[in-house]
Amino acid sequence: MNNTPQTNNQTNTQPHQPLSPERARELITQRMPELKKNLSELVAFHSIHSVPELQEHNDGAATWTIEHFTAAGVPVHGHTTTDGSTSVIGVRDAAPGYPTVMLYSHFDVQPAGVESEWTSDPWTLSERDGRWYGRGTADCKGHVAMHLAVLDAMNALIEEGHEELAKIGIRVVVEGSEERGGYGLEDLLESNPELFQADTFLIADSGNDELGVPSVCTALRGSATLTLTVDTINQPMHSGQFGGAAPDALLELIRIISTFHDADGLVAIDGLTPTERWEGTGPDAATFCRNAGTVDGVSMLGASRGFAPNDLTVMNPSITVTGLDSLSVEDAVNAVPGRAAAHVSLRVPPGREPEECLELLIAHINKVGAQAHGRVSIERGSLAEPFRADTSGPALAELTGALSDSYGKPAVEVASGGSIPLTNKLLAHYPDAELALFGIEEPTCRIHSADESVHPDEIRDIAVAELLFMARTAARVRESGAGAEA
Repeated sequence: MNNTPQTNNQTNTQPHQPLSPERARELITQRMPELKKNLSELVAFHSIHSVPELQEHNDGAATWTIEHFTAAGVPVHGHTTTDGSTSVIGVRDAAPGYPTVMLYSHFDVQPAGVESEWTSDPWTLSERDGRWYGRGTADCKGHVAMHLAVLDAMNALIEEGHEELAKIGIRVVVEGSEERGGYGLEDLLESNPELFQADTFLIADSGNDELGVPSVCTALRGSATLTLTVDTINQPMHSGQFGGAAPDALLELIRIISTFHDADGLVAIDGLTPTERWEGTGPDAATFCRNAGTVDGVSMLGASRGFAPNDLTVMNPSITVTGLDSLSVEDAVNAVPGRAAAHVSLRVPPGREPEECLELLIAHINKVGAQAHGRVSIERGSLAEPFRADTSGPALAELTGALSDSYGKPAVEVASGGSIPLTNKLLAHYPDAELALFGIEEPTCRIHSADESVHPDEIRDIAVAELLFMARTAARVRESGAGAEA
């Protein structure tokens, strides 16, 4: 990687031609071997937050990130947050009249899960069928490597005389606990908002609607979680002696959970039933089923009732059981379970409040649980606000154009059912800023699942778009004269 760009002794008074998509692609393509090397090194860190025995890996990923962004010309430092994670933050200050752009990503990842379900080691970058495999390749270490490639390409352009690029402020924020809720970074934002100041927030933790289809994400669902526990007997008891009369905690839990949805699989809780439609771009049912990997003979929920995929994944609440505590099939014993618990994830669409939706779910559980043969308890979890982007600003238009030119086709507005709590909180502190969600996480990446992967062309094309955005933003300021020193 290049070090901090040096200003030439002789001022270049000749105006440069605008950076073309072809030249941007050439610059990024030259850096793809280094990008792959960086991603390989990052993937090797088992940087799963909140796992004490992996602290060395988390520290290693943070140190690696600090060293590489500092070498790329943005002096960054580690900040220990309230959740015990390290967030890497720093800034290369803007020249007078020039904006500051934040480049966001995160180096923490989801656990690998059952490693036997992976075709290759999840912590070793491997290449198959033109894709790069490994935990974090798409979510979100690939974005860290992508930002570094863009900064290196910018440094090369500055050395060639594109001095206006050196005047753009670059703020880097690489989080260490996004996959565990990100409250540590949010607390840091509340206590030290100056660490996050920017005119444009580029949140690289999203992706295209399809591989090769340039997209800007304009809507995210929020989330709310709870843990539901049912206790029936003080300890498991022999199923031959007690089964049939002693209440089974797992069956009682299943009985409650089964009331969350109707016979068509749609949410059936008062106040949370699906009614809204998504007006933007999204997959059809067949594409959605292919992307989701539904097994033969299984159709998308809601199709028989006229719902499109994004109606249900973006614009309406959804409820998923993301964890279940009971005996595994492998460890089955002849005993009646005395306790069972489920972790329940509620996704909340734009326009709804997570706390209000969570209360509706809790009210339903209490009503149904009153008839259960067991003691029902509920522990509330974290909340995350939904997000809806304002697309009317110049930065969003600039990014949309850069994406279109990088891919050679018009960029589209898409939505995601995921949540990124930081989005609303950044704009609450900096309401005049613009925020864009984009990235390399197209549907076939299988983020959070076994065999997570990324297509290198997607990294390249997103990097080209980001580089074009930076160059065009700098050129726009230069040409307007707004950046001229008094």
